[in-house]
Parts: sequence; structure tokens; C-alpha cells
Amino acid sequence: MTTEKVKLTRDNVMLIVVAGLASYMDAALLVSLGVALPIWAKYLSLNSWLVGLISTLLTVSVAVGSFIGGWLADKFGRVTVFNADILFVAIGSFIIALSQDVTVLFIGVIIAGLASGADLPTSLAVISERMSKKLYGRAISSTQIFWTVGILLSQLIGFLTANSGMGSPVALFGWIGAVALLNWCVRVFSKKFKTIETTLAVEESAELDVQPLTKTYKISDLLKHRNILLSILLLTVFYLFWNLPANTWGSFVNYFLVTVDNRSQAFSTIIALIANIACLFSTFFYFKVSDTKYRYPVMYGGLLVGLIAFVTAGTFSNYWQAFTIAYICYSASNILWGEALYKIWTQTFYPVDARASLTGFSYGIVRALTAVFSLVTPTLMAFSPKLLLWIMAGCTLVSGICALIIVKHVSKFKMTAAALEKE
Repeated sequence: MTTEKVKLTRDNVMLIVVAGLASYMDAALLVSLGVALPIWAKYLSLNSWLVGLISTLLTVSVAVGSFIGGWLADKFGRVTVFNADILFVAIGSFIIALSQDVTVLFIGVIIAGLASGADLPTSLAVISERMSKKLYGRAISSTQIFWTVGILLSQLIGFLTANSGMGSPVALFGWIGAVALLNWCVRVFSKKFKTIETTLAVEESAELDVQPLTKTYKISDLLKHRNILLSILLLTVFYLFWNLPANTWGSFVNYFLVTVDNRSQAFSTIIALIANIACLFSTFFYFKVSDTKYRYPVMYGGLLVGLIAFVTAGTFSNYWQAFTIAYICYSASNILWGEALYKIWTQTFYPVDARASLTGFSYGIVRALTAVFSLVTPTLMAFSPKLLLWIMAGCTLVSGICALIIVKHVSKFKMTAAALEKE
């Protein structure tokens, strides 16, 4: 972290907006699916296992897309993959929006998930290799604003269409498809954006005094470096146990409030909307402190609030009011210690030309394991809501321990990445 304040330029901001929409798509797909699940369960007569399978398909597809997309980006060019994958997000989203049976729904979920998974590590690498290291915190954490807006806007659309039956999924995923299509047009056809991509890459190479040449790394070779292996293990475990609660409530908070707490679809959607407004404010706050000495004190505070929220919800699991308040508190705090930090760390712990591959590798593992948990989540909710909430508390604790260990090794991990880039 730096004490010197460097401003984001207009070109920086445009790049962040265009590439940051990958985070918007990731969150919007996840949350829109969660909003639509109880509707599909009703109109398509789905049991709890099929509900879990739909969510799992999305998560597995994102995981596979991350594995493949990160590797393709570093092998064939990050901009090339960056320009292509968003189109398939649009295609998959439109298929979901128009689906009237489970088979077509599955096809749309798989296509959208694969493309979204490929876009995330690629877009982060596109941003980081065109930004000064003095801007990493703000540049990468700003993608969380798009992630939060994706959640918030999906919940808002879900609330406005709560009484529209199958019209609600049409609105939710039709909107995602339209945004993805517009984003693809900018990436591919905007001369101004192409100029920004090229200019920022050259400027950053000049600042670092390196040639803008692409190096080729094999993941297997990189993992032979002790610090690379240690960092990816710690980051993956940290993000996994942060992501399990985040994915659970992103996908199933509406389902939980409707089926377990016996609240209405409108109630569940408005509570999620309130929670994510709180999350949005936290995201703007984090953007301000992400490049300062307060980054890690804020992380400790967010961890503590999240842990207390789940412990409280688990202790008073028979009261829907307790879960509602705990969920809002968790949503307001999780941005301070989770995915934003993971993104910042992945873009600083690895060489530039290996970031997409290693981030995709780590992200893919996390999403694959999260998918397994998603498959049993609805059944676990029906079996014991209390047990589920205590599992969430345990996940928060494990993630927090990993975060504390990573903070102690930050300098060492950065030095290893810098040394590899100079080889």
C-alpha cells in the first residue's frame, strides 16, 4: 500500500467500467437465479434437489469457465478472450429468460455460467496490467461496486416483478442479456476503448521499465515456487470459506425466507434489497480505504461483524427476525474482508502474464467446491436451518484465520512475483 495519492484518469475509469461489468454479470446471474428459484419451483414443479441442481449447474459452469478462460486468456491473449466471452453471457442469459422448461433452462445456465466464469479472471488481468500499482486497491475494489450493483439491481427487478409469475425471470435475465450485449459492442466496436486498452498497456510497461512482451508460464512450473504455492493455497481457502456463505445467501436467501421462515416472496426480496443497499454503502467506503493503511483494520472489523451475525442467527434460529437482522449486518460487512481483498491479492501476488491463469485456477476450484455445497443447501435448509447457520459461522472463522496469515506474508508474496517478472 502507498501513502502517495494517485488519481484515476478518465481512461482508467472507462477501462474499469467496461471490464468491471464482468463482476456485475457474475453477481447478477447468481442473485437473479436465487430470486427466480422459488418461482421456477412453483411453475415448473421442481423439488428441492432440482432447485439445488440448477444453482449447482451455474456454479459449476462458472468454475469450469474460470479454469478454461484464465488459461485461454494467458495463452491466446487477454484482450481476445475478453472481447469474446461477454457475447456468450448475453446468449446464455437470453436463453434463460425465454426458457419454459427445465432442459432449456439448464442449457442457458450452462452457457451463461461458462462465459461469466471465463470473463472474471480475464477482466481482472486486463485491468491490473494497465494500472499503476498505486491504483490497484481502488481499481480492483471498484469492480466490487459493480458486483454489489449487480446484486442490488437484480433484487430490485425481482421486487418489482414479484407478482408477475414467470414474467419475473424474463425481466431478470432479459436485462442481464441486454447489458452483456451492449458491453460486447463497446469492447469490440468502440475505437476509443481499443485506443485506451493499447495506450494504458504501453504506459504501464514504461512506468515499470519493462518491455510489453508476453511471457508464457506453466501453472505446474509456477507452483514449484514455494511462495506461489503457499499464496494460492491460502488465497483459495480464504476465498472458498468466504464464498460459501456469500453464495449461499446470494442464491438462497429468498428461498430460505420463503420456505423456512414462511415469509412472502415480496418480503424476502425487499429484505435482500435493503441488505444490499447496506452492502453498496460499504463498498463505496472500502473503495476509499483500499489503498491506505486502513485496509487491514477495516478487514478485521468486517470479519468480526460477520462472525457475530452468523453466531447470533444460529443461536436464535427459530426467530425469523434474528436471521433477517443478521443477514443485513452480514451483507453490510462481507465486502470489507472478502472478494475485493481476494481480487487485489491475486493481482499483486502473481506475475502479470500468469494472473489470469492462476486467478482462474483458484477461482475455479472455489466455485467447483461451492457448487457441491449448493447442491445440498436446500435439503440442508429443510433438515436443520440451525445447522446451516452454524456452518456459515464456521466458514467465516476459517476464512478469517486465512486472512490473518496472508496479511503476515503479503510482502514476501509480492517480492516473489516481482522477481519472476524480471527473469
